[in-house]
Amino acid sequence: MPLIAFFNLPAQGHLNPTVPIVEELVRQGIDVHYFIGEKYRQDIERAGATFHPLPPLKRLGGGSPQAVPAPDDRQIALMPFAMGHQAPQVIPKLVEELQALRPDCIVYNTLSLWPRLAANILDLPAIGFRPFHAPRASRRVGPPFSTERLARLAAATDQGLSSLMTSYGKSALGLNDLVSQEDDRTLMFIVKELQHDAGSFDDRFLFVGPCLVKRQNESWPFAESDMRRSRVYISLGTMRNDDPEFYRDCFSGFRAEEWEAVMSVGNHIDLNLLEPVPKNFIVARSVRQTAILPHADVFVTHGGLNSVMESLACGVPMVLVPSIKEQRLTADRVQALGCGVVVEREAITAESLLQNASAIAGNEDVRGRVSQMQDNIARAGGYKGAAEAIIDYATRKSS
Repeated sequence: MPLIAFFNLPAQGHLNPTVPIVEELVRQGIDVHYFIGEKYRQDIERAGATFHPLPPLKRLGGGSPQAVPAPDDRQIALMPFAMGHQAPQVIPKLVEELQALRPDCIVYNTLSLWPRLAANILDLPAIGFRPFHAPRASRRVGPPFSTERLARLAAATDQGLSSLMTSYGKSALGLNDLVSQEDDRTLMFIVKELQHDAGSFDDRFLFVGPCLVKRQNESWPFAESDMRRSRVYISLGTMRNDDPEFYRDCFSGFRAEEWEAVMSVGNHIDLNLLEPVPKNFIVARSVRQTAILPHADVFVTHGGLNSVMESLACGVPMVLVPSIKEQRLTADRVQALGCGVVVEREAITAESLLQNASAIAGNEDVRGRVSQMQDNIARAGGYKGAAEAIIDYATRKSS
């Protein structure tokens, strides 16, 4: 059976869709090795894979390693530069590990340059995966650059990458060459109907949709639920969620006489800032989202791809409050498909949240469109389709 090496970035939203794939591969007897930050060791080992730690991404210009809790659009845009700059220190050890491991192929997050570099050096077959939503040709790190400092950084990074590649007897490769590479196969954790500019993606891109495992049903967590009240689930995701003003707007908007609310607020916020919590709210650091969503009438969400796909898979319309470009792209597609409505962050008030949630929660046309997307997701393949594609590709490449 093939041996597979996974590579991912240290972010929960990027890890989550890969875990069911790993579990399915392991169930089928595949030897899976997973490279990611130390924080996720337990997640990987619970899935049955062998864990390999990756070093944290360092600050550009030196300084302590960082795990940015909520990178904004600028920081996200700088990631290729940071990874390219650090590559000469990371790649030699990674190449040694892979030479000893001898995987039949690697499966990697296409935002991560280190596994792509290692695959180029070792001539390893590679499958990309996209746990994010973006146009096909969204990444470019060539000139013109916005600042002289960035231009100098790009030149230094290109020089370092070229020296690294030639030291292994390979052709020189610049940063823009690296980020624009496409693989023989890329797994898309989105359905094609939701993908922006879907017609630009050819058959190398496999739209498997969300990778969700059916689990035993759980009840709505209110001990004495009032069926006359609507149910709302509220979450800003795992990263950009330290927003007490937003949560207080939710408290004010979703009143006890009309709504029951479950609100997941993450690990960054001081819970004391949210006191007193209204009696019709359950506030938690985290919840199992796919257990709550089937009971909800509407989902107030940041518009992260995983959250949107889970909401549609559970048949729940959305009020979307995006804060970065990727979330905006997804939110706009959801609104265009008639499955939800976008509320601009600067326009969020208790009244706007209530008005929009009420408008879509009981709208039969919206429900019908969400139901159609639910059917599309059910047919997409999910984690089993992704695992089959990986096994097929690795088997062909190793034969």
